[in-house]
Amino acid sequence: MKRGTGIQTLGRAPVPEWEEVARSAWPGRLPAPFASLAARAYLPVLAGSLLVAVVAAWLGLPWLGLAAWVLGAGTDWLATPADPAVTRLLDLVGLRGQVRALLRTLPAVALVLSAGGDAVAVLAYVTAVLFVQLAWTAQPVLATWLSRSAPPLRYVPGAAVQPQPFADSARAYARAVGTPGTVVALELVALAGALAAATGTGGAALALGAGAAGTLGALAWLVRSGLAARALRRAQPGWATDLLAALAGGRPSFLVYISLAARQSKYIANQWLPALDALPADGLLVVREASQLTPLAATRHPVVYAPGQRDVERLLLPGVRAAFYLAYGERNGQLLREPRLRHVMLLHGDSDKATSANGMARAFDEVWVAGPAARERYRVAGVAVPDEAFVHIGRPQVAGLPVGPSGHERPVVLYAPTFEGYYDQTSHSSLDTMGVDLVRRLLADGRTQVWFRPHPASGVSRPAMLAAIGQIEALLRGTPGGHVVAADRALTLPECLAEADVLVSDISSVATDYLFTERPVVTCDPAGLPPADFVAAYPTAAASYLLRPGLADLDAVLDDALGPDPLRAARVAMKRYVLGDPPGGPQAAFAANVARITAPAERGANRGDELIG
Repeated sequence: MKRGTGIQTLGRAPVPEWEEVARSAWPGRLPAPFASLAARAYLPVLAGSLLVAVVAAWLGLPWLGLAAWVLGAGTDWLATPADPAVTRLLDLVGLRGQVRALLRTLPAVALVLSAGGDAVAVLAYVTAVLFVQLAWTAQPVLATWLSRSAPPLRYVPGAAVQPQPFADSARAYARAVGTPGTVVALELVALAGALAAATGTGGAALALGAGAAGTLGALAWLVRSGLAARALRRAQPGWATDLLAALAGGRPSFLVYISLAARQSKYIANQWLPALDALPADGLLVVREASQLTPLAATRHPVVYAPGQRDVERLLLPGVRAAFYLAYGERNGQLLREPRLRHVMLLHGDSDKATSANGMARAFDEVWVAGPAARERYRVAGVAVPDEAFVHIGRPQVAGLPVGPSGHERPVVLYAPTFEGYYDQTSHSSLDTMGVDLVRRLLADGRTQVWFRPHPASGVSRPAMLAAIGQIEALLRGTPGGHVVAADRALTLPECLAEADVLVSDISSVATDYLFTERPVVTCDPAGLPPADFVAAYPTAAASYLLRPGLADLDAVLDDALGPDPLRAARVAMKRYVLGDPPGGPQAAFAANVARITAPAERGANRGDELIG
């Protein structure tokens, strides 16, 4: 994928890679509430303002039409920082900001004519609009030109101010994003002057002056943008040199390669950051897509945005001896071809989903998994990964979870459904088929507090998932009794798992992670398979209570999970089988294996048996 033209999506329309860079360090000063309000009201305001402008032109009400124009254009500008999904969809079908502005121009010209404007007023206004459009259209060209030569850039997750090279690049790209305020101001000057001339409050000189002001302002904006872009491009080689020198000084011994579908770093990369931060060794996070930057959590390891393959090559510093991968991204091959590195697949979860036994695992030197269950999945799936490639490290992400009863006076049931997946083989979610009825029944039962935390990617392909989330959240917020919507409190998944007395989930790594607590697990089967077939297909479910469509067995499941819990012994055994039992715990096993593959004298050596579970 070429630099500057990369398109990433996750439930939203695509945008150019440079726009994602701009949005990851948005330079605007607009208060967030204004942008959020404009985003929510965007579509009705856009349609309403155009309609009012047309009606005003027919009725000869120029100032009403001007007010409608200002409302529409102003909302376009205000909504730009908020990046509403509707504007991305309009962009995708060809109604980009420039086209929407031209649509506003048509009733504006009619306003000038209906107010008695002559050819001079109309010509002055149209000329200004054309030059504004020219300058506006040039901005994405400049952004693309800049992005094609951009060096790798340091990014600091969660920081209010980014390092200067990244901030300067984002500021330059932002001129081409959405509807700039400069455009609205210049067109408003030209339109107001033309209307003033048409209504007799000014003469032709006023119309010409306003049109000239808009035209000259557009040209000045274009020249200034061009000069700034040229200066930025001249500075780029120096940025690369300084960055590489600074990174080399930190002596990283490994890198984490992040190439994912848009914004997946929120739940794929972030879950590994605490374990990575706890390592004694220093590393480096290489991010290939700009959409991954904003969702990243803070980390002690440097984060570098490297969109081009040459950028990745530059970042293979002398001390880097291993590369960790979190998913089977399409760009993995650009680093896998480097023979001097030890390539390790970590994955982002451990479950019975088909993705946990992917044939592409054969491309890696080692596959680090939680426990024996993972190795068995590959064997059953017929994926010929050598036994010596597997390393058992447990799940460092769950090491901090409490084990045993919570001590809550009133039990907490956490409903944490997975998302719908990207293809049928991984479509296990109960959210839109069972979720609303399940929560309604739990609330009616009254024995528990109900917590709700859906997968962050829910709704990527099935809008019904988003509707179900809205219904469940409304039920919980409207029912007294301490029920919790995790999003309202910004609760992380580990925080929710720590508090839950019973987990209700799907075929998902959430359920296998929760095994660490040894508390009851309820697994939903939205397909309604016979229980024996379900357990045969998803062996981890043998230690959980099963819920089928219709929820006829919900009362019996709750009675068992909240009462005698007959599956407890099976669950404890399943915990060891799925999550392993590495000496010293999973974080120690993770650190020991990182040290093994990054030690200069041990590079390429076979692993010791004591480190393989």
